[in-house]
Amino acid sequence: MLLTVVVADAARMAAIRDGLPAPGRVLRYTTSNLASVFESIRANQPGLIVIDSVFMQTPAGHGFVERIRGLSLPKLVLQAAVFERGHWTMAPLDVQPAAVEAAPTPRIIAVTAGLETRRVPRFLVQDGVQATGEGDTIQVVDLSGLGAQIISQPLMRPNQKIKIGLPDKDTGIVHVVASVAWSVFEKSAKAPEPYFRVGMEFNNAVREALEEYCRRHCSPDPLPIRR
Repeated sequence: MLLTVVVADAARMAAIRDGLPAPGRVLRYTTSNLASVFESIRANQPGLIVIDSVFMQTPAGHGFVERIRGLSLPKLVLQAAVFERGHWTMAPLDVQPAAVEAAPTPRIIAVTAGLETRRVPRFLVQDGVQATGEGDTIQVVDLSGLGAQIISQPLMRPNQKIKIGLPDKDTGIVHVVASVAWSVFEKSAKAPEPYFRVGMEFNNAVREALEEYCRRHCSPDPLPIRR
């Protein structure tokens, strides 16, 4: 089972607990004793650590994050807890949070760190492609010859290699291997359960086949680049 560690000051911990659902078994720590928190992280080796974005902007928060990275824990995902527009959400920790009251949406933060460095045009999938990723069903949101954005219930971690099967009624399943570029935990009123929005990259070897797939299953107009 996924172990999640949440770190925030005492004043904001209750708000984060109530407003930001966390996956798996959750351990919550305040910032009053960071040495103890660090030792717990070292001992338990969680798969997901969520740190309050306000604390991250302090010297103590910056130093704490660097100490965690120094542990080189395998398959660890670091996320920031950000409060914006009346809602709590998670954002990749590698992206420096903006001022809390004007933080960009988690999707914009995520794509800035991932596929939005767009080398080729991306296209919106038109027919709700239900693909498979490591045996689980995933929803493909948009696609290009070099990458995709998907929705996944299971956690997918940055740099993880995923075997993807894209359904096609004419040619059968198109099999590709992808590398996860970014992964953001989200919860929507329109979805019955929380999920992960994931950006992934393919290698050049499958680019031609994927471009053909885009022509059959995606909108003819490329998605605009967000600035």
